[in-house]
Amino acid sequence: MSTRPQRGRAIQKSNPLRTFYIIIGVVAIIGIAALATIALRSGQSTASPSALLNRPPLNAPTGRTADGYYYKGQLNAPVTLAEYSDFECPFCGAFATGLELMIDRDYVETGKLLYVFHDFPLQQHPNAVPAAEAARCAGDQNAFWPMHDLLFATQDQWANNRQPQSQFVSYAQQLKLDSGTFTQCLTSGKHTAEIAKAQQEGGQIQIPGTPTFVIDGKQYNADQIRRVIDAALKK
Repeated sequence: MSTRPQRGRAIQKSNPLRTFYIIIGVVAIIGIAALATIALRSGQSTASPSALLNRPPLNAPTGRTADGYYYKGQLNAPVTLAEYSDFECPFCGAFATGLELMIDRDYVETGKLLYVFHDFPLQQHPNAVPAAEAARCAGDQNAFWPMHDLLFATQDQWANNRQPQSQFVSYAQQLKLDSGTFTQCLTSGKHTAEIAKAQQEGGQIQIPGTPTFVIDGKQYNADQIRRVIDAALKK
């Protein structure tokens, strides 16, 4: 708590112990308010990286679409959702570690939704493209979604790392991938052109930021997505 005098107000002496409890109370109130704001904006409980890391394996088909995007869910699902996402984006991380788990449980694993991931790395995130390459290199070994989950759950470990590749290789080892093949893929830039193409396609439809979700050609924010899925399923 600041001890600087405020204009027009005198400083009153206070008991140090009382001041301590006041500070603790203020911190608690701020924390509760922040959690409530997150819940209201996302329609979910607080994001939990550990929940993403410890969840059971996804109980749904996975693969790549004809135009090269990774999907999860039944190809003949009644609703298709495209997420335009950036692995370094903190809002994408909050979505992946929270609401996306519920969407997987309620819609993807029940055959109601085909979920397609579109890379849309933002220029202000220097590690977004390397992370997207890591996910696609894992995808070459049928592990795109496990790497997707690992990257978002550990975002704070690599997002500010000037050379994140070694961290990505350690993730590949954790997923029991062939680390030599993964490293070769990562260092060769094998998927760089695909990611650039995905980014360009997102730009062409004027994706405003990440995460953005598209259903039936219309764009939505994360806080709208469950309502929109439900509405689409009723059609």
